[in-house]
Amino acid sequence: MIFYDYPLNESVRLFLRLVALFRRVLYFLQRDDARDYHAALLTLFELVDGTVRSDVKSELLQGLERQRMALIALRKNPQVACEPLEATLAELELVTDNLRRTVGKFAEHLRNHEGLMAIKQRMSIPGGICDFDLPVYHYWLSLPAVNRRAQFEQWLSPLLSTHIALELHIRLLLESGKIHNLEAMGGSYQQNKVGAEARLLRVGVAENLPFVPEISANKYLLNIRFWDIDGNERSVLSTQTVPFALMFCSF
Repeated sequence: MIFYDYPLNESVRLFLRLVALFRRVLYFLQRDDARDYHAALLTLFELVDGTVRSDVKSELLQGLERQRMALIALRKNPQVACEPLEATLAELELVTDNLRRTVGKFAEHLRNHEGLMAIKQRMSIPGGICDFDLPVYHYWLSLPAVNRRAQFEQWLSPLLSTHIALELHIRLLLESGKIHNLEAMGGSYQQNKVGAEARLLRVGVAENLPFVPEISANKYLLNIRFWDIDGNERSVLSTQTVPFALMFCSF
């Protein structure tokens, strides 16, 4: 099943974007080709640009604290297993403490790195990072992969506590959702009262079905329309009955 996420507030939207970017960076760092490191650096610059106007640390700490309080309340529920709950609370406490100990604004050390910012500026120009434009960057890409990886990990290291906290926060958010199996008659589905507590919607469609959801939602109304992706240049709104899964995540 393919899941399509729809964040219902800006914090969740930002966190999902950062998680996706972190995962992409770490994926490329596992590889050795110079082109993979170039892709990793491009993604690192996306992390820099995507957080310039956000207080990631403060927003993330607020989200983790809200989740911690919700988990503490579950201690009173006899149907909740004690050991997994306490393990998650301990993990939350450790991740939160590590995040609090981070110094400065997210990615500030990268924004203050003259060499990286010079490369970033040239990357905004189509074809602007050829070897004759940036010989220093060309030299760096020519180094053995182990050398490139060691230096890249130095750039990434101050961000890792945030990455770990983001992964935990999103994991707990997704685990809080309950799946409802529904059908969109004539390709459309509408539901009243999404709820003020919902923070993320997920729509799941079976991989063998060529339908992609178009989602619009607020706390009063949810509207989903499915587009029929038939391989042509233009997609059309489906008129078929589309089975799908709907998940509300509010943790």
